[in-house]
Amino acid sequence: MFYNSINNKLDIKKFLDIFFSSIPKNKTLFFPFKFIKIKKNKIFFLKKLNYSNFAFEISKIFIDNIDDENLFNIITNSYKNFNHNEVLKIKNISNNNYYLDLNKGPTLTFKDIAMIPLGKLLNLFSKKIDKNFLIFCATSGDTGSSANNSFKNFEKIKNFTFYPFNMISNIQKKQMTTINKKNIYNISILGNFDVSQFLIKKIFENIKNNKKNFLISVNSINWFRIIMQVVYYCYCSLKEYTYKKINFIIPSGNFGNALSAFIAKKLGFPIDKIITCTNDNFYLDNFIKNNCFSNLNIKKTISPSIDISIPSNLIRLVNFCKINNKNMNNINKNFFSDKIYNKYIINSIDYFYNKFNEIYDPHTITSLSSLFKTNNFNNNIVVSTSYPIKFIFSIKKFLPNIKINLNIKKLFFLKEKYKIFSQNFSIIINFIKKKCNV
Repeated sequence: MFYNSINNKLDIKKFLDIFFSSIPKNKTLFFPFKFIKIKKNKIFFLKKLNYSNFAFEISKIFIDNIDDENLFNIITNSYKNFNHNEVLKIKNISNNNYYLDLNKGPTLTFKDIAMIPLGKLLNLFSKKIDKNFLIFCATSGDTGSSANNSFKNFEKIKNFTFYPFNMISNIQKKQMTTINKKNIYNISILGNFDVSQFLIKKIFENIKNNKKNFLISVNSINWFRIIMQVVYYCYCSLKEYTYKKINFIIPSGNFGNALSAFIAKKLGFPIDKIITCTNDNFYLDNFIKNNCFSNLNIKKTISPSIDISIPSNLIRLVNFCKINNKNMNNINKNFFSDKIYNKYIINSIDYFYNKFNEIYDPHTITSLSSLFKTNNFNNNIVVSTSYPIKFIFSIKKFLPNIKINLNIKKLFFLKEKYKIFSQNFSIIINFIKKKCNV
């Protein structure tokens, strides 16, 4: 498969080229030059495969310059220690509506499904080309813990995780900061998630790839991560498809999941609508419903991973669908958006616990709420993107007697490793240069 820069159609590259460049010279993103639909007989063959083998077959569509043996080993070894033999879990919740649990990885988030194979791929490359990889990650919660866990044991990788001070849950923070490894650096920024992303973009402008080091972003703009997320939308749509296409209802976040579902649809998998769910930070909802690009001030809510103004991956979709002020048809025929305010998320924690006798994290609550608001009651898959224990202190405010059977107490006895920075870029860049000897 070939890719081009979304702002320069002549900048055509293959997978390894975009993997090592991260961001094109014109500071935009890469996207496939063209999608080719998978033939029906191939899709029927894929339906028989387990998740690891399925992931290998789908990823080969996008990655055609890594040998099959290495790619297969990376994928199969990545999923050996998940808490479910099929990596993810799908269960029926009502009629033909399903709940997709993506939180079976070691850090209890969907991010593990892509981040762990990404770590193994980077480790392979670091040995082959004998270079250090400087990894940069901006997180609104789960991405940081997954990245730190995925890269912690690799000699030639240094990982810098940026997170907004006091805007992620305490358990999410401790999952990151208690990984006490020399190659892991946690940077708490006095600002929101968008500030963290902006600072990382400035770092890429100031520190260049050189003979010793490669810079890589592992946020959702990382194309390998998108590929591995496309896999589970292909897999789940095929697994639950009978005679009617599947709708996915997804917490919006940084739009990587929704974009991945869209790509799975373009490959020919049985997907109809992709419903993205926002909270009080509803930039994405404004865009999809009203074609409005107005920026919004970030509000702190109980669902912090949705506390984002402008999702990074949205620009890929906008460019691919050739959006202009007069035409939103290419977006609206594939996407719908729903806005679940913070006060309703709070009320719904108790409601869905009583309805299903199960606790859901505040991000998954947005998707469940959207399901029961809509008139389309069949063939929906609600996507769960994080585990409720990460938000236990928030949940206990509304369900004080609740207990979750998972041992996290050890996190509170481990030493934390992080530094707090203002938004002074010169101080931050000097810290990083010192740690990396650049």
